[in-house]
Amino acid sequence: MIRKIVPSRITDAREARSLSMGDLADSIGVTRQSISKYERGIMNPTPDTLKAISSALCFPIEYFYKEDISGTASSSSLFFRSKSNIALKVKTACKYQVKWTNEIIRLLGKYVDFIDAEIPVSDIDYEDLSAEDIEELAASIRKMWGLGDDPLKDIVGILENKGVIISEFSPCTFCAFKGIDAFSAWLEGIPYILYHSVQKSAVRTRFSLLHELGHLILHSSISDNDSRKKEIVDFADMQADLFAAAFLLPPTSFPNDIRGTSLASLEIVKRKWGAAMSTIIRRCETLNILTENQLNYLKRQMTINKYWHKEPLDDELTFAGPEMIRDAVLLLIENNIFTKDSFIITSALSVNDLKSICALPDDFFNDYNRRQKPILRVIS
Repeated sequence: MIRKIVPSRITDAREARSLSMGDLADSIGVTRQSISKYERGIMNPTPDTLKAISSALCFPIEYFYKEDISGTASSSSLFFRSKSNIALKVKTACKYQVKWTNEIIRLLGKYVDFIDAEIPVSDIDYEDLSAEDIEELAASIRKMWGLGDDPLKDIVGILENKGVIISEFSPCTFCAFKGIDAFSAWLEGIPYILYHSVQKSAVRTRFSLLHELGHLILHSSISDNDSRKKEIVDFADMQADLFAAAFLLPPTSFPNDIRGTSLASLEIVKRKWGAAMSTIIRRCETLNILTENQLNYLKRQMTINKYWHKEPLDDELTFAGPEMIRDAVLLLIENNIFTKDSFIITSALSVNDLKSICALPDDFFNDYNRRQKPILRVIS
């Protein structure tokens, strides 16, 4: 039986690279109408055309034949931590990053027992949540997870051990996801957080992960349509920021370390708690630890020293990335369930996408398709 391409996979690949039908048509020398017919299954691309599509979008040919059993990428609401408004086509591209990660988890989950999610979802409508409710929720989750009131050293490790799938998303030449720090979604009952570490400080990335944890806990009831409305997004982001700050800097212990109102004293707190100086200032304001004059003084000093965008210790403090998906891949390869080659073929994603999603070393697939030469010895 001759295998047929899956038309939706052409749409997936195109939208994942943030391209319009016209963009793809121009790049491979066909009409926009032809691309539309390919994606709707009205007409099949010729082998040469499919090869051109594969090359233009940086996907292996196998991707377009892979059965699509995980539903559409639009089946989950996404929430973002971002410094700017995000174009719809970029949001759509992000949805596919979650979809691919979910497909990898499905594939690996046939052989590996992943940890069940232990992420409590708020049963209070987000519109009815007060700041006090969010503070109490952050404290209760810390207690539930046995974290105490101490600084959190390994946030990724904590979240992975509670069943959150964390991955670094894969920028490409078509879509660099500029301005996006992280995004999150529930998909098939699994919580996902994908983050962008490029040119981001460790403290910013840590806060971004907890911001997205806040979205997963507080905003699972917000529909995909509502998650695009600015007033809802702004309100949800404010709540997620409050949750992240409360979880990172608990009111029962953090205030004990505020012993001065100089930037030098904030550096000491930053090193201990792994939080940005700007976050520390805002937390002091929320908890009424400092007077208005003291807060204004610190804010002026931050402005004078141009610390709002780049702070002391940003180049020194480090961030430990995700390991769970990588460990699952290595486990299966070590136990001869997969070879590197068969993992690439079965996943049907590009090598670069796989390395990002699975947190694999840059040289991991360097021997892909390399000929296995017989070992020859000189006869003595």
